[in-house]
Amino acid sequence: MADTIKLTIDGKEVEVPKGTTVLQAADRMGLDVPRYCYHDGLTIAGNCRICLVDIEKMPKLVTSCTTQAAEGMVVRTSGAKVEDGRKAVMEFLLANHPLDCPICDQAGECRLQQYSFEHGRGGTRFAEEKIKGFKAQSIGPHIELDTERCIVCTRCVRFCDEVTKTGELGVFQRGAYSYIDVFPGTELGNAYSGNTVDICPVGALTLKEFRFRKRVWELKDVPSTCGACARGCNVNLGTADEQIWRMTPRQNMDVNKWWMCDEGRLSYQPTHERPRLREALARWDGPPMAMSYPKALDFLAGRIAAAGPGGVGVIASGSLTLEDFYMLRRFASEAAKGARVVVPENRRGEDDAILIRADKNANSAGAALMGMPVDAGGHAHEALLRDSVAGKVDVLLVLGDDLVSEGRVAQLAPARGRLFICKIGAFESPLTAAAGLALPAPAYGEFEGTWVNFQGRAQWVRRGITPRHAAPETWRLLAELMVRAGIAAHFASAAEVLSEAGQRVEALHGLTARALGTQGVELATAGAGKP
Repeated sequence: MADTIKLTIDGKEVEVPKGTTVLQAADRMGLDVPRYCYHDGLTIAGNCRICLVDIEKMPKLVTSCTTQAAEGMVVRTSGAKVEDGRKAVMEFLLANHPLDCPICDQAGECRLQQYSFEHGRGGTRFAEEKIKGFKAQSIGPHIELDTERCIVCTRCVRFCDEVTKTGELGVFQRGAYSYIDVFPGTELGNAYSGNTVDICPVGALTLKEFRFRKRVWELKDVPSTCGACARGCNVNLGTADEQIWRMTPRQNMDVNKWWMCDEGRLSYQPTHERPRLREALARWDGPPMAMSYPKALDFLAGRIAAAGPGGVGVIASGSLTLEDFYMLRRFASEAAKGARVVVPENRRGEDDAILIRADKNANSAGAALMGMPVDAGGHAHEALLRDSVAGKVDVLLVLGDDLVSEGRVAQLAPARGRLFICKIGAFESPLTAAAGLALPAPAYGEFEGTWVNFQGRAQWVRRGITPRHAAPETWRLLAELMVRAGIAAHFASAAEVLSEAGQRVEALHGLTARALGTQGVELATAGAGKP
């Protein structure tokens, strides 16, 4: 028995697997059949009725999302009969809907707004008083609900029932008085609640952190990768005025499908809210003094050159890019020979069954590919800090933020006379104040490069905004130090660094930024497991 069937849609024949719905078949052909309640990642509800199509030998219009394609079926997705049916559906959906598009956060990406132009009547015959819903109701830590805008498509309800399986939402009352709400005594507080905003086709569910902050047509979506954990969800950075205003998931069926967690969704906030290290600061006996970046690099290169054999220690964040780790590998073998490199573990919580990874380093797998595996248990990290205090290390480079606890900083302070500490990071911290030299680095969204997720998939991280102060990427800073040591390390971009790494590192054979595309590529020699 054949596993596929053939049908004709709008005069063109298409072959699809058995069990495919008419709507899915139309999607395969690139036809834009309107839909509100249908979503590829959720079960089919068939309650919005806007996806009506005309099928030969059927007495009336049918919903394409609930109708299975059949052999020889002839379908029309347009025409006077179809358009009249969709206009009638739109008229019912808009009967009680408020005309508040100018103040609605969903305006500009609202399907109700879009379809009212494409399939609406252009006017209303509804003269009765509208049914009023709740306005600006907080239903969770991140979510606000306006039931007056809701069309009861139930996408959000199905998401909580089927994806997170937490079931906080339900449909209450009946008929025209139906509305979405949380069950009494609960709140929409699961770790993925922000996805309900993404899949809401109207402005009923909004994210508190973005609500009334920016109009969506002012945003530029930059395709990038989330760095909140080792999953590496594909995301869009919504940027404007050199600021990230929101992060939304970008579909990648091999990584995160259509979803992302709330922690990752809000991981851009420290870039703008946490105190930034904005200039090179050098400290001798008194308060820190500003120093030009070239002079600071000259000073640091001199201290590294003066260090004894094996006298350089490096603590590197597991969220540095593959290009940073490649340049660190060269730096440790060519410029600071015998340098001890430690990549601290950063684990919090547990893996879940959806996306979240306990490993909060974005590039643990990339560090391992460069011969710098994560220090599980923290033993090497502690040993390096102890040796730094004991005078066995001359120069301690800290590449990243939050790698040395405040207590450890206090222990390092007495050793500053013989130990030179250089902290390179985006944010101010106790270590910044204690270091002999502090150099600013870009925060998330301000650099580009490559991360390798726990599955072994290499993905490009794109720059969405530009730092408002000098903050070169870590690979560039290390290359400058190598040049000052007389070693050739001239690169114009992260893509050039990755190209050289793809030639010299066997595990990255032939890897280039162009090859990564927008979905990334799986490296045969990397990855600790599959989802």
